[in-house]
Amino acid sequence: MTQNGRVDYDLGGDSERKLVHVISGLAYIPLVYFFTEISLYVLFLLEFVFFITVVSLAFLRKAKYQPVCDMIRRWGRKKENYLPLKATLLINTGILISYFLFPVNIVCAAIAITALGDGIATVAGERFGKHNLPYSERKTYEGTMAGIIAAFASTVIFVSPVQALFGSVGALFIESVIGRDLRTGSSINSFINLIKNDNLVLPIASGFIMLAMGQ
Repeated sequence: MTQNGRVDYDLGGDSERKLVHVISGLAYIPLVYFFTEISLYVLFLLEFVFFITVVSLAFLRKAKYQPVCDMIRRWGRKKENYLPLKATLLINTGILISYFLFPVNIVCAAIAITALGDGIATVAGERFGKHNLPYSERKTYEGTMAGIIAAFASTVIFVSPVQALFGSVGALFIESVIGRDLRTGSSINSFINLIKNDNLVLPIASGFIMLAMGQ
């Protein structure tokens, strides 16, 4: 949906949410890079803690516990199946899977792309986006380019410029075509929403792209 040439992101508290997304996502990099021997155990522990928290919040939302409902109204988009910390759980899951698939430098680069590239793309698109991508009403050229630049600048620290470029462009293209996690009563659609979430997909997809482009 667009308005006056700009994307209607229906953001609510999305700027704050994306800031948390960027900071919490980037916090994984020193853990993985400097504490490689213990990072796997920490990732598993966080996975357990986030899972229990998300399940508890889902139960409280269903029970109409007011503080949780107020939090969802503030930070969630209309018609979207937002749940606090679900994105954090999914990015932790994506990083955990990436840990088993890729070298440490690619894992760190994939984290940077997912945290900074995705976060900057959303905020820049909401603030400055005026020209829609031809295949998406909710994404703009301005936001996508800002995300690519931010992702490349943070990723080239860990991998070659070619890997950083292809990983950033590929990941932000994927991010631009993945649909919102819309509310649905269907368990099948809920599962599809879960596995196509960019927080889960981008660390793995960008890791494969960078791995394919060589060491």
